[in-house]
Amino acid sequence: MLEITGTTRIFAVIGWPVEQVKAPTLFNAYFQRNGIDARVVPFKVPPENYIGVVRTLMAIENVGGIFVSIPHKPMSVDAVDEPSGRALLAGSCNAIYKGADGAIVGDLIDGEGFVRAFDRTLAGAPFGWAGAKALVVGSGGVGCAVAEALAARGIAAVDICDTRAAQAEALAARLRAAFPACRVGLGRPVAEGYDLVVNCTPLGMHEDDPMPIDLRGVSPECVVADCGMKIEMTKLLVEARARGCRIQKGKEMLIEQAPLYLERFGWPGVSSDAFRDMGAL
Repeated sequence: MLEITGTTRIFAVIGWPVEQVKAPTLFNAYFQRNGIDARVVPFKVPPENYIGVVRTLMAIENVGGIFVSIPHKPMSVDAVDEPSGRALLAGSCNAIYKGADGAIVGDLIDGEGFVRAFDRTLAGAPFGWAGAKALVVGSGGVGCAVAEALAARGIAAVDICDTRAAQAEALAARLRAAFPACRVGLGRPVAEGYDLVVNCTPLGMHEDDPMPIDLRGVSPECVVADCGMKIEMTKLLVEARARGCRIQKGKEMLIEQAPLYLERFGWPGVSSDAFRDMGAL
């Protein structure tokens, strides 16, 4: 039983919707197993109330931080006192916590979690970053984070695809300025010609969603990743596997992010292996 007392540190997961979030299952199991007096609680908050809710929660003494879910990551840059450099570059935050001086700090760790998961997915099969080309579909919080992380890792080229053309171009422009060695462009949701394609849109959260990326013509050498977590094997991943591609599930990104969240929330030095047997996500 997960008891909550006056000494319990509370961590909020804020989203709109929030039914799809996996952080409470993952982290509460970890806290219980390790005897840590902390709990993760989901909050369903509409966008118009988001910034006010963040400021209120972070003013509460026993609230230790916030996991940010869709669609609030871009707004989080304005909700905090001190966004990190990569949060400013990508225009999003997904981890909010208190700094040593009490300031509200925002960081973006989706991208680092994605790359760590990617390294694990390709263990034993090196990826040629210096000659590779990636397609990132979606320029919201997750898409910004993944694109920034790929460019920082040294990938040769990244194309951004989004129906919101101005938002996609704004992200591309920021990446070009920050990573001049990386060729950053705009693309279509078509996998042919890419070494890595990543779905960073909400498409795939429901069984009847349309395919976010056209896989016709995709090379079996391409890695296909889906950052969605509500359905483990989305239609995109099922089709990619059928075409012989290696795949990366969304939950892998969350598992690799888990130690990054804990480090910011006050528990450094935890391995992602500690989260791999926490039950169904």
